[in-house]
Amino acid sequence: MIYKIRTLIIAIGCFFGITLFFINSSTMENFLGSFLHVDYSYTGGIVAGDFVDFNGDDGEGIVRYTIHQPVTNARWQANADYWQVDFEFKNNPLIERKIMIFIALDNTEKKSWNYKLLINGEKGAVYNSKDELLCETENCFLNDGKLLKLRIPLKNKELLKILGASKSYHYVVSGAFSDELSKIAPREVDMKVELKNKDNKKETEAYVQKIKELYYKKGMISNVSGDLETNLALYKSKIQENPDDYISLAYYGSCIAAKGGQAGVMKALALVNEAYTYLDKAVQLANGKDGEIDVLMNRAAVSASVPDQVFGKAESGAEDFMKIVSLTDDPTLKAYCYVMAYECYNNCGKESQAFLALQEAKKMVK
Repeated sequence: MIYKIRTLIIAIGCFFGITLFFINSSTMENFLGSFLHVDYSYTGGIVAGDFVDFNGDDGEGIVRYTIHQPVTNARWQANADYWQVDFEFKNNPLIERKIMIFIALDNTEKKSWNYKLLINGEKGAVYNSKDELLCETENCFLNDGKLLKLRIPLKNKELLKILGASKSYHYVVSGAFSDELSKIAPREVDMKVELKNKDNKKETEAYVQKIKELYYKKGMISNVSGDLETNLALYKSKIQENPDDYISLAYYGSCIAAKGGQAGVMKALALVNEAYTYLDKAVQLANGKDGEIDVLMNRAAVSASVPDQVFGKAESGAEDFMKIVSLTDDPTLKAYCYVMAYECYNNCGKESQAFLALQEAKKMVK
């Protein structure tokens, strides 16, 4: 138990120490990021619907389908008027991938459709209900082909009906194609939703904070004594007695990283890099053994704290948190690791993975 208590204390020390130091060292970047705003017309339009109820084993590995509101009068784009949908895939079979989306607007009869979007490998095309080609799509593949951002140009008069629709219904078909829509559950989307990003952001921040507090209240923070130098000396002596003591290696690495948060810039860089030599060795030695969760938590906490633009450890931290999820049955610990993975993925620009991690957290604790 004392190991778990000290692990969490060290993790918190890393968070408040290292993070505050590096925030100060990147003031200009944070300042610019706070005020820089990119219009939605450049990035695909306001999100109207986001669906993650795919199992990733549907033949094409779809794990997420995102629908944006139609965009008009976008400047500096290949098409000023367009409609964008995004796909997140479990894997990357670009050449063989075949997906069909039947799209119905709110003025169509139930189980009928207006447009058919066909994705065949790297190409996409839109057809009307008479199977006539209306246009080809603009496709952009990211994340090594696992993310597809697909835009439908709204030049064709038939496609302009999309701009007047209040709702759209999307029937996603992969593998064996079929137009028997009665057998497919539609994804219903409000095409005129109001922008609520600020409210959503506040709601997410409140949920993340709630999960962290719930985790801390579970008895991991209490009755701990000893300062950083004392802990450094303690775990150094343990490592000298047993170089393969992975528990002590992990704690010692975390203490060194925390000390980096109290040092100057160059010294901090050296200390954090040194910390990972112990943390990485500890994780390697602890694989499949008792105490693996504690060891992973140490490295994950440091990776979540140090700036990704300097050390590139955010994704590694997310992976450590996700591994802890696989090693525990405790729903609170799972939720905590999911929200920490969410933050790590956000820090390294992996927005889709962040979104999915947050959704998993909400399945654990409402």
